[in-house]
Amino acid sequence: MKRFIALAIAAVSFAACADTDGDNTKSDSMDTSATTTTPIDTTTTTTTTTTTTTYTPADGDVTYRDSKVMVMRNGVWEEADKDVTLDNGTVVYRTGKVKHDNKEIELHDGEVVTRSGNFFDRTGHAIENAWDDTKEGVKDAGKAVKNAAKKVGDKAEDAVHDDDHKE
Repeated sequence: MKRFIALAIAAVSFAACADTDGDNTKSDSMDTSATTTTPIDTTTTTTTTTTTTTYTPADGDVTYRDSKVMVMRNGVWEEADKDVTLDNGTVVYRTGKVKHDNKEIELHDGEVVTRSGNFFDRTGHAIENAWDDTKEGVKDAGKAVKNAAKKVGDKAEDAVHDDDHKE
């Protein structure tokens, strides 16, 4: 079967190279003595563009540093004297918790929330799904705790059974 496919591909390639009627035209006023063919390009080029959004501080943005909520005012980070409400209704509490539409997350040191509600990590890269990522992180942590508790329970059960057999 593989040989048949290889032969079929080779036959199609030769037939395509031999068909030069469409590639070369002869003009009545010009005589050409050489015939050229253009090989078929079988390579595929894929171009991927990645857009990276990096953070540039602006007035009204909020960050969490050294256990303090800081607000950008007149180009300077100042400690927030009260909870900050952003343009999209998101509230950043002075404790570092952020709440929007009944979802709540906690900022980590160095993270920034722009006044329009976009999240950036400490390196300045956008956090695309801050709300979803946090929910997934909590779910993963819950699973890890459950698995750890099960392992401890299994070990305790094994220890109890081993003690029973010693007597």
